Amino acid sequence: MANQEISYDIYQPFGPSILKVKMPQAYVNLINAEADHILYDETLSKKYDWSHNLAGNVKKEIAIDPSKIKGFPEFLVTMSNQYLTKVLPEWTTDAKVSFRVWVVSQYAGDFNPVHIHDANLSGVAFLKVPSGFDAEYKKEDHHATAGCLEFLGSIPNHFARHSYIAKPEVGDFYLFPSWLAHQVYPFRCEGERRSMAFNVHFSTKEPIKGVDV
Repeated sequence: MANQEISYDIYQPFGPSILKVKMPQAYVNLINAEADHILYDETLSKKYDWSHNLAGNVKKEIAIDPSKIKGFPEFLVTMSNQYLTKVLPEWTTDAKVSFRVWVVSQYAGDFNPVHIHDANLSGVAFLKVPSGFDAEYKKEDHHATAGCLEFLGSIPNHFARHSYIAKPEVGDFYLFPSWLAHQVYPFRCEGERRSMAFNVHFSTKEPIKGVDV
């Protein structure tokens, strides 16, 4: 028995899936330009203020129109369908897709408490990080989280990873189920941490298991 080979599998059947991709730099530049146009104008910042719809304790949160960025709505549709075809084999791509997109402009001390979104899928992409962010992040002696996005998938327990921490990197794009709890930690250094967040809503002719409850 001592020399007998034993084959085995370890399954991970539970928990939500998170898609990560590097968003093309062209989109980062165009979204930043559109955000700059609004954020640096007090009148426009008030007009497009989106903070009353959000959970964050943040300096400025503004709605933006994705249709103003050439090709970007198509990119969001493509990534949303890629996510769904991987996790739901019965998914049909003829569904109508709509988006709500906003930009979060954070500075030292700003944070986003644990929250969820009211949609089918949600996402975030990082647009700017402060120049001193990496230095601050490296100073944290354990469980480095300054300025990070954390996804909370379950209750902490033995043998089960309950969270996933995403350190902001410009261009990193995450897509996840809207019910997945997440939060953003504060940071201390000077400068702006800017991200784009969005919700994805699907409308299908027939109910799809895993999308429609």
